Amino acid sequence: MIIFQKLWAQLIKGPEVRFISHLDLLRAMEKALRRAGLPLSFTRGYNPRPRISFASALPVGMTSCGEYVEFIPKNPHQPEEFKEQLNKQLPTGLKIVAIKEVAYAAPALMALINLARYKISFRLPPEIKARVFLATWRDFYQQEEVKVCRQTKKGMRTFNLISHVHDQRVYLEGDNTALAYIDLHLGSRGNIRPGELLQAFWDFAGYEGCQPVIQRKGLFILQDDCLLSPLKIEF
Repeated sequence: MIIFQKLWAQLIKGPEVRFISHLDLLRAMEKALRRAGLPLSFTRGYNPRPRISFASALPVGMTSCGEYVEFIPKNPHQPEEFKEQLNKQLPTGLKIVAIKEVAYAAPALMALINLARYKISFRLPPEIKARVFLATWRDFYQQEEVKVCRQTKKGMRTFNLISHVHDQRVYLEGDNTALAYIDLHLGSRGNIRPGELLQAFWDFAGYEGCQPVIQRKGLFILQDDCLLSPLKIEF
């Protein structure tokens, strides 16, 4: 009888690798696992794949201090030893910072995580006063509907951006730098990108914004209005 182990890990994606795609990130992880001598089990079927999955793909150009990865090793490992061996082989900019063994029957990470928190820093146009910006930001998020169209595999789809926003806060740093924290729902309704939300705000405000710096601060399980870390829950 084969006994499988399921490991959940928290991953940092730093500025050194912010421009690699999700597919390249997956390949880098698989390559590091092979070099570390940590073989994974494989899926069944005509095209077997290593059993590694990310909770949510991170858009190109973003850094993150809270990505989550699920591993199904071929052989059981002590979680901390697995983390240490893998970190030695990961490229600069990628690092496993926490790891936990969970029950093999536990749901997939992708099915559990339903909220992403983003930190967005951007400069305001010099002609925009702080009080005007804050009032416009408030008015934008008080709308019931802000539509955006996106081409998907199933054709053109329309999303209501506001319905995907769980919470948002904005602060001013100095005279013309804004810092926003935005919590976005993830799930079967489709995911929106923070850049789409920011562009919709610029369109609403009627002025051209500057290139933002976006970091995903973490992925969470939203349950009864509480944000839970995947590594803190028990099954």
